[in-house]
Amino acid sequence: MSSIATEIQQPTQATSFPPETSETTTHSSAPNTHQNPQLFQPHYFFFYGSLGDPSVLTKVLKRQDRPALRPAMIMEHGMKIWGEFPALLDGCPEKPIYGVAYKVRSQAEENRLAEYETDMYRKKGCIIEFRDGSKVPGVTFVWNADPGMLKEEGFDMKDWLLEQQKSRGEGEVGI
Repeated sequence: MSSIATEIQQPTQATSFPPETSETTTHSSAPNTHQNPQLFQPHYFFFYGSLGDPSVLTKVLKRQDRPALRPAMIMEHGMKIWGEFPALLDGCPEKPIYGVAYKVRSQAEENRLAEYETDMYRKKGCIIEFRDGSKVPGVTFVWNADPGMLKEEGFDMKDWLLEQQKSRGEGEVGI
């Protein structure tokens, strides 16, 4: 990655995301949804790195269409960098972390997300705040390995998406 900003920047008004819905759900995790998929309750995940790229998320979820993402933020986490990827840290309420939220609709989708993130990250509950000020309980991925592996540099989603766009030879990115 050629340039990494010192922090994730809040999307500007020029930012364009797929249309968002106004659905608000509560997070209810059934302990045995792997054995009983019908018990799964859709809930929001907050993405602050590569999964915030609609192209990456489409591939990870094995969808035919691009998933609807909502601009969002969370608090109560710090951020460092692992290679070129951002990593949230527990209990470091430094600044808001800006990203996007996606409503996971099945246990299969949630499993694909966890597989993509590997054991280096773990799921953790969070409160997701949308641009309109509404908040929902959600889940995000936080660093799950030795913090000594992380660098202090920040991560800028716009820069990362531009780098990905260039590497894929695509036109404008919808951020």
